[in-house]
Amino acid sequence: MSGAVSWSLGGDARVVAVQGDVLSLRSSRSFPPGAPAAGTLAGEPPIALTLKVAGSRREDDGRYVVRGRLVSPTVALRAALAALPLG
Repeated sequence: MSGAVSWSLGGDARVVAVQGDVLSLRSSRSFPPGAPAAGTLAGEPPIALTLKVAGSRREDDGRYVVRGRLVSPTVALRAALAALPLG
């Protein structure tokens, strides 16, 4: 599993850090604080995820670091995130 996420409203991201229920992703789009960010974690089968965004920060390359808390994570989503080869 690669950690690739496709946002429901368009754009993509990659999970770069998981700390309990808090994720950090490098994203092609930003989200305002407090907004829900819904998407799908790539895999077989794909797994839906929703974050309550804590903030987005623009990087020098034009992408964003989006940080947020998982909303109602499933057992399958937690297992998939735990299996990601991060850092």
